[in-house]
Amino acid sequence: MRALRRWRRRRLRTRPFPPQWLPFLTGIPLLPFLPPEDQGELLGYIQVLLAEKRFEGAAGFRVDDRVRVTVAGNAALLLLHRETDYFPFLRTVVVYPTLYVARYTRAAPGGAVEEGVEVRAGESWPLGTVVLAWDAVAAAGFGPGARNVVVHEFAHQLDLEDGALQGVPVLPPALRGTWPEAFFREYERLRAWPWPTPLRAGRESPAEFFAVAVELFFADPWGLRAHHPGLYRLLGELFRQDPAALI
Repeated sequence: MRALRRWRRRRLRTRPFPPQWLPFLTGIPLLPFLPPEDQGELLGYIQVLLAEKRFEGAAGFRVDDRVRVTVAGNAALLLLHRETDYFPFLRTVVVYPTLYVARYTRAAPGGAVEEGVEVRAGESWPLGTVVLAWDAVAAAGFGPGARNVVVHEFAHQLDLEDGALQGVPVLPPALRGTWPEAFFREYERLRAWPWPTPLRAGRESPAEFFAVAVELFFADPWGLRAHHPGLYRLLGELFRQDPAALI
C-alpha cells in the first residue's frame, strides 16, 4: 500500500502543471523569489495536496481552483527540501469568505475553564481539519510585517505529526538531540521578553510559538532573524531554507 501511494504521488508530482492554474500562483507570495528547482518542486507538491485533500466552503463561500491552488501552494512551502507525508492527519480544508466567529474553551488561572467566542482568521484541528478565512488567505505577503495564515495553520498540522501539539514536529536525525533544548529555551526567552517582538502572539503555548515562528520564517524572515536569530537558525535547519537570503 505504501509503495502504491509513493508511486501515485511521484506520478502526480511529475505530471505537467495545469496551465489554467498558473494565474493562481500569484497567491503564493514567496514563489517568485524561489530558485527554479524549488518552484518546480512546489508545483509538484501542490498537485499531490489537491489530489489528496478535500476542500469545502462555509457560510456560502464557493471554493474554486484559485482558492485551492492558493491554499495548497502556501502550505507546500513547509514541505520543500524535506521527507514528507503531506500532512498525513489532514483530510479537509474548510474556507470561510471572511473572518468568522468561533467558540473557544481554554484553561484559566486557578484551574478554571474559560468559555467564549472570538473572531478568527483560521484554526487547525487535531482530527484532520484546517479552517481558513479567505480574505486572510488572500492578504498573505512576503516582506517586513507580512503574515501568512495558511503557513500558520499548516504549521500546526506539521506539529501534530508526532501525535501532540507541543512545538516539536517530526524531526530529522540531525535535530533530534538539539531541538527540544534550543526550541524551549527560545520559548522561555520570549515569555520573559519585555519589549515588542513579532513573536508576541506565540507566548500562549509552545504549539502557538511554533506556528507563529514558522509563519514569520516564511512571511517576514528578516523580522524573525533580527529579534530571534537563534530561532531563525533552528528553523532554517528544520526546513533547509534561508528565506531572508532570497531578496
